[in-house]
Amino acid sequence: MLFKEWNILLVDDEPDVLTVTKLALRDMRIYDLPLKIYTAASKAEAVELLNTKLAVAGKPGATVAVALIDVVMETDHAGLDLCKQIRGEMKNWSSQLYIRTGQPGIAPERNVIDDYDISGYISKVDATEQKLYTLIKSGVRQWYSVFYSKLLSEVAYSVSILSESKEQMFSALRLSGAGFESPDLITGIIFDSRDVLSYSPPNVIYAICTELEATEPIMKTPEGHKIFSQGTKSMIHIAETHGTADYVYVLQGKMVMPESLLDLTFRHCLAMSTLWMRAA
Repeated sequence: MLFKEWNILLVDDEPDVLTVTKLALRDMRIYDLPLKIYTAASKAEAVELLNTKLAVAGKPGATVAVALIDVVMETDHAGLDLCKQIRGEMKNWSSQLYIRTGQPGIAPERNVIDDYDISGYISKVDATEQKLYTLIKSGVRQWYSVFYSKLLSEVAYSVSILSESKEQMFSALRLSGAGFESPDLITGIIFDSRDVLSYSPPNVIYAICTELEATEPIMKTPEGHKIFSQGTKSMIHIAETHGTADYVYVLQGKMVMPESLLDLTFRHCLAMSTLWMRAA
């Protein structure tokens, strides 16, 4: 998909806690992708990371899947203040924030979850390797579903307001992918069996189409729409009907596309195909 690893942020002013947590997560893989661990020893260090290395397209912390945040650092509530800043000032609602504390009384669990819109709460005493595995895995899955849904929604909105002509739509779709170009990601759209929008050479896109068309689709609708998926390669073909144009979406990334996101992509492609058909 869009990534080759999952970004995890650990925020704690105790070096031993950071070291032990990194060791516990070192071999973890989710959707067969590894974790990339970032650490910060204070709220200020975390904010700096969120605004720089972990940002994309001017969105602070947009690529952080899960953050484990200590409550007590430079102040008794520094971790909670960081959560509030991520959700409020940074407008980041997708990253999964988990509070960790060695002093539970300072931040009562129910109040913290209600007041700071966090994803979970765990005490340092209970943070076993197994519990960390469960927390991180569920957090990454939740974040990726939210991130991907939001991305498709933003693309659909941008295209819908620029759908008076096929030229406008083409430009909007091209701009929507800016910033996600990567040698590890092949993605392309074929309109009406001829016009190709891709950050990869068109022959690569056509080669993936040919390869997947030789396999059995994992889904086929009565209208003739099809979804193909083979390993890390996926293709959605929206057939030409009275309401849709011929529209093919091709994707090859580093991970196998989960079925829930394939279904979401299929619905997105249906909408794009309809807009393309209606545009002049």
